[in-house]
Amino acid sequence: MVWLLVALTTILADFIPLMPGEPVVNKVGAGETLQFQAVVPEGKRATITLVPLNGDADLIVSLISEVPTGKATFKSANPALQIEWVSIPKHKKQIEVKISVLGITETQFVLFLGFTERSVAIEPRQTSLMEIQWQEVAFADDTFLGALTIANKTATWYEVTIKPLGFEKGKANFPSSFVLGPKGKRYLGWIALTPKSKIMVTFQRTSKADAFLVADCVSRLVAGVSISPEVDIAIDDLMPNLRPLLSVAHALREGDWKRASVSLVTILRSNPQTLTALHTFLQRVGVRLPRDVLGNRIASGFGAISAAISVMAVIKLPTQEQVTVTVK
Repeated sequence: MVWLLVALTTILADFIPLMPGEPVVNKVGAGETLQFQAVVPEGKRATITLVPLNGDADLIVSLISEVPTGKATFKSANPALQIEWVSIPKHKKQIEVKISVLGITETQFVLFLGFTERSVAIEPRQTSLMEIQWQEVAFADDTFLGALTIANKTATWYEVTIKPLGFEKGKANFPSSFVLGPKGKRYLGWIALTPKSKIMVTFQRTSKADAFLVADCVSRLVAGVSISPEVDIAIDDLMPNLRPLLSVAHALREGDWKRASVSLVTILRSNPQTLTALHTFLQRVGVRLPRDVLGNRIASGFGAISAAISVMAVIKLPTQEQVTVTVK
């Protein structure tokens, strides 16, 4: 037992101490490992964040009792130049952790340690339409710095509205709204959250989302490609002439491709301005066909892509869903 304690003391003596509020700037070579040691107080949650200034390094954190790296409890191994982050949950007693920085390539980095009793809450956790991804980077006192990503869990189009509350002016530079397609994601960047602030995210079926749905189905029909689910284009100027297509969207959302086909052809034949608006919409997303060719291909109907339309039908899904991101 004595030799074990001596050996452990010898190993720990080689560790670099990491203290909260005292970031460490260091460098690790390719294939090398730098080791740090930290103490996590009882009842505190800890985060260890590695910000690479260049290169690629992985972060491995384990309890001191689990000295071999292979038995590490926590690991972060993102691609080069991406932040590595590990969260240590609360413990009923004080614990010591070993932090290993593994150099995949030569990397200069900054290493942070933070403690808190709070955490970022996403409510409700169970959702049908959206997934909110919060990647915590660091925290100090009651301020949490993290990256926010919003994902569409469905196979159809929704308009997303972002409403930040309780932020100082200029501290939350989110787009007020955008449209997300099937399984699409939107990275909103870094944001600092405090107990006084929150972010409300709303998914809705709107006229704009319906316009994207119709354009997506038409793109699949005439060009054989879907519109990118993360496409970011302005169509407000086109909406007055696209509104007749909303009846087509209603049929599509019910999976009734036959009714949608008939409705689409009828509308475009009787409303040339709607065909022009749809043609312009598709050009903005990269589908470039002459206007007359577009009209002729649409006339063939949705039969060839009826399976895709069936997948995109979401009649059983809610028309709206709201999630709140807060500090608790």
